[in-house]
Amino acid sequence: MRIRRLSKADAVILQECRLSGLQESPEAFLASYEDVKDTPLSQVEAELADPDIHYLGAFDGERLVGFMRYVRFSRLSRRHVAEVRSVYVRQSHRRGGIARQLLDRLVEDARAAGIESLILSVLSTNLSARRLYESAGFDVYGEEPRAIRKPGGDVGQLHLWRNLSSH
Repeated sequence: MRIRRLSKADAVILQECRLSGLQESPEAFLASYEDVKDTPLSQVEAELADPDIHYLGAFDGERLVGFMRYVRFSRLSRRHVAEVRSVYVRQSHRRGGIARQLLDRLVEDARAAGIESLILSVLSTNLSARRLYESAGFDVYGEEPRAIRKPGGDVGQLHLWRNLSSH
């Protein structure tokens, strides 16, 4: 498995993998396939070129099988914080430690960029994701009940935080 930063040149494969994930595991995402299926490729390219958005991809050979990103806040008072978003590993490649590899590398890259803390949100029903984040040093700091409306009913959202600084 090769983990590397994604670039503007990866826009087509990122978009394909994301749409595949939204169809394969809709319960794991805030967005739905319908929400993003018509996203122009130029928007994906712009995200990949944005210096405050850091995408990583996991490759099995030449195939993108997982991705993860952080988005650094733009306000000067929040530049020391970034939010982990868009975490996905194809079902065919789950349970092989890929999400952990992506997360470990994302933490490493965030530290190198001067980010002092990472935050993220996860559906309260997504126990495997919660276990991953907590095992990587993230702590729950809050919960929003009924945060996300899904076809089967409302789902709570947990908010997690990890300190990356030495103080």
